[in-house]
Amino acid sequence: MRGCRAVVALLVMAPAPATAQWLALDVPPRPEPGAALAEAGQEVYDTHCWYCHGDDGDGQGPIARYLWPRPRDFTIASFKLRTTPSGELPTDEDLYRTITLGVPGTAMPAWRSVLGAEERWQVIAYLKTFADGMFEDEAFDPYETVIDVGERPRGPVESLIEAGRAVFETSDCWECHGAAGRGDGPKADALKDDWDYPMWATDLELGWKFRGGSTPRDTYMRLSTGLDGTPMPSYAESLTEAERWQVAYYVASLETRGARQAARSVVITALRVDGALPEHPAAEAWDAAATNWIPMTGQATYPPRWQTPAVTDIAVTAMYNTEEIALRIEWNDRVADSVPADGALAQLEGWTADESYPEMFPDGTRVRGRYRDMLEVMFPEADSGPMLPHFVYGDTRQAVTLWRWTADGASGTAAAPVEELRALGPDAMQLQPHERQWTTGRSHWADGRWTVVLRRPLAAGTSLRQGGLVPVAFHVREGSHGETGLRMSLSSWYYLHLREPAGASEALLVILAMVGTGMAEYGVVRLLRRRARAGRLRTIGIGW
Repeated sequence: MRGCRAVVALLVMAPAPATAQWLALDVPPRPEPGAALAEAGQEVYDTHCWYCHGDDGDGQGPIARYLWPRPRDFTIASFKLRTTPSGELPTDEDLYRTITLGVPGTAMPAWRSVLGAEERWQVIAYLKTFADGMFEDEAFDPYETVIDVGERPRGPVESLIEAGRAVFETSDCWECHGAAGRGDGPKADALKDDWDYPMWATDLELGWKFRGGSTPRDTYMRLSTGLDGTPMPSYAESLTEAERWQVAYYVASLETRGARQAARSVVITALRVDGALPEHPAAEAWDAAATNWIPMTGQATYPPRWQTPAVTDIAVTAMYNTEEIALRIEWNDRVADSVPADGALAQLEGWTADESYPEMFPDGTRVRGRYRDMLEVMFPEADSGPMLPHFVYGDTRQAVTLWRWTADGASGTAAAPVEELRALGPDAMQLQPHERQWTTGRSHWADGRWTVVLRRPLAAGTSLRQGGLVPVAFHVREGSHGETGLRMSLSSWYYLHLREPAGASEALLVILAMVGTGMAEYGVVRLLRRRARAGRLRTIGIGW
């Protein structure tokens, strides 16, 4: 049964955003410690936690090798999320917050909907027993070292942000997090955790992935405590309290969650233009069209299933004229990978289609291949009506066509390599003949972001048509994350709408409708006023 639970956990476990900020969580009073509390906690642990963290609490559970970042090793009592200084133990309340809210961007889920408050306190008492008595040693009492967040410096938020930008630069935060905060700094590629596993610097645009909350208060606490076990140090000694607050507000200003959520729609509306379509990814003409942010997830239908996708959403902008259509697609990617992996290196990884779930680091090594970054735009080959093809390369009943862009070494300066394919499933793909290779593209990578423009004639054997809703789906692979083949991020089906420009008759109808509505409202108001003067309206409601 334990083995079955482990398999089920791997199938359903997915990183989920926390529902509350870390420090703001209302933590109930902790119960009195005791052996009975820890004994009850062992039952909770054996039911829910062992398959990741292991029977011995050492982070070596049966599915740990499939997860990245790896599960926490409780035996060394090193915890990322604390209200205590670097190297200190966490308080029980710190552990309660983490168990309740989970750790966004990892496989550690929020347990608040599964475990009651009492069960959470019980499992905390038990997991502390793995640390060889450290939590019972008065010399390590974490409650003696709790950091006081205090109040932010006075002054406008804009001033704090600008001051934080300067501190971010002078303190060399950009060396890991990048100039734009997207985790693409010059040192980011060589970062490792304390167990010698590779780590990425956090992309500061993706606040929903922050370990331990993304408010300025939460970020101030992380700057003060550091994230033990990771390359993220404490800045309690190197930055003043005011400077940490300033950086916290600057980091908060980089988050784009609100803008991305506001720009999500199942329909991608293409802007109709009369002249030529923009060719360069950075052309200002793109600003005239609406951008749609599309969420992405790991490919988990076919082996090898991918539980740790690098790309979580993409931005899609579409424009067209009478002759062709152009799509601009953007996504954050810390490294521009344009060199294919060595074949022997890929074999060493052992990531084959025979394995349902690939290990992140086979045999405990740090081997992880680098592949070329890749984007695919997928359309049904024919009008499929309400029954769409499978979003992983179609199926034997319904074919799909693909526009596949692959990164090269000349991004932004020359035509990007694009090829068109036809697929009847992941094992039945083939290149279209030369005379059907119509799609062209250009690409540009800068400051941790790819921008790719794909262009294609409308009349060249495509289902794209003015006024229609055409299903479209997307696949993205980040090569430096070991993504190749079916290891990728993907979307479900969306709809591309080549909106027809409104004619004079449509505009006139809108004006007439507005005028008619206004006149009707005016008539109703006059009628009610006459009845009110005649005493024919009740105090509550209207009597006729």
